[in-house]
Amino acid sequence: MEHFLVMLVPLLAGFMLLGIGFNNREHEWGVRLIGAGALLMLAPIAVKLYLTLHLT
Repeated sequence: MEHFLVMLVPLLAGFMLLGIGFNNREHEWGVRLIGAGALLMLAPIAVKLYLTLHLT
C-alpha cells in the first residue's frame, strides 16, 4: 500500500497542476504550472525505476 500511495500522490498533484495551469495558460504562471505538473507526472516513473534497480 505504501508504494501505491507514493505513486498516486504525485500523479494526482500533477493532474491538478496540469488542469489549473491549462485553464490559466495565458498567464506565465499558468505555463509554469503546466511544466511542474508534467514533471510531477514523470516522478512515479523515476521512483519505480529507482525501486526496481535497487539503488538504495
